[in-house]
Amino acid sequence: MIVLNPNKNTDQVFAITNKKKLLDSAQAFIRKVQAGSYKDKPLGVLVPLTNITFFLGAGFSKSWDISYPTGSELFTFEADQYSDDLFEFIDNIGLGGFGKKFDFSTFKDMAYQLSMQKKYPALRSRYMNLYNINLIENEINYVITKRFQELATINYVKKFNEKLALPTTPSRSQRNIAEFFRWMNDQLIGDTGMPEGVRPHFITTNYDFLVESILDEILAPDDTHLLYAYRGFTPLKTNGVKTPRAVFKHWLVQSLIKINGGFEIYKDANGFSVNYTTKSDEQLKKNAPVLIVPNREQDYTGIYFQTIFTKAIRVLQESKILVIVGYSLPEEDALLRLLIRQFAEENVDGSEKTIFYITPMTEQEQLDKLQSVFPYHSVQRQRYSLFIYSGYFNDWVDSIVKQL
Repeated sequence: MIVLNPNKNTDQVFAITNKKKLLDSAQAFIRKVQAGSYKDKPLGVLVPLTNITFFLGAGFSKSWDISYPTGSELFTFEADQYSDDLFEFIDNIGLGGFGKKFDFSTFKDMAYQLSMQKKYPALRSRYMNLYNINLIENEINYVITKRFQELATINYVKKFNEKLALPTTPSRSQRNIAEFFRWMNDQLIGDTGMPEGVRPHFITTNYDFLVESILDEILAPDDTHLLYAYRGFTPLKTNGVKTPRAVFKHWLVQSLIKINGGFEIYKDANGFSVNYTTKSDEQLKKNAPVLIVPNREQDYTGIYFQTIFTKAIRVLQESKILVIVGYSLPEEDALLRLLIRQFAEENVDGSEKTIFYITPMTEQEQLDKLQSVFPYHSVQRQRYSLFIYSGYFNDWVDSIVKQL
């Protein structure tokens, strides 16, 4: 127990309390992983599979590299710099014009109007139809891709068989994040032909390639995440060639599900393909990546989301541990909040489950957010094991790596 000096200022008190929260959370996570690991267990004894799902928001990428944009940074831009068609549409619905500021709030208004015109034909403007609506949607995804490239690096590959690469001179925090996931991967054994040990899964709202790059980094030089990461759909092609594995085996696979699409996901003739290779402007304009953009009434009616949504639910329901990183659980993301609730959809489901929440919000804000998603949780009854850290993911990881 820490006794706080009442004469200390608020910042000092918070620093001491938060340091203890960091240590408690880090140590609890290590204990959970070690308990589920196949290591240090009797030979010949099958260790039950412990699924851990990392639900990653923009704060995860920001912890890796500060240049990765937040939503307000990514979706604030001058539309006429990128696309005449998009500029004309924004002007047509009264939200744009030369010299008029186009910020994150305006972007969500624009996306809402476009999605409503797509869903309800009677609402369409006199010169709008399904074909130019689809064209504008593609233009938006092209513009967001180009906008991201201006703010941060998208680590495309040049060849179809090339692995995704991390920076050649990573920072200490970046090395520790990679080491953290390497340690996680080492707790999973795959040579028994049975699912056992600790298995990390990833559900992310981010468009970037960061998770895949880390997974490629921690594998052997001749190995790739493409053989083990199930995307919630089966790509028709991967990097322009036949997908290396059409059917996964449960004792090997981990899930990597991008809720809002990604810069590597493209519509194909009969479905979707994954392609991490460099694209020219003309290629992107012709077929931009599949991205679900912010909206006043978040539009998740498309076939991509409908395909991966049920898979994300199953991953959460089968997980024993949920780690929420850099995601603020905003009220406007009502469907995603309901999705996260599937980790423990009823009161009794939380009795054997653990939640770690890492975000810069205050501890009380974090508790309020979790309470709103899991309303049947009671701290007093300790229905769940909750470990909250008010800070950044890289600091949390640094604390764990120091103790390994």
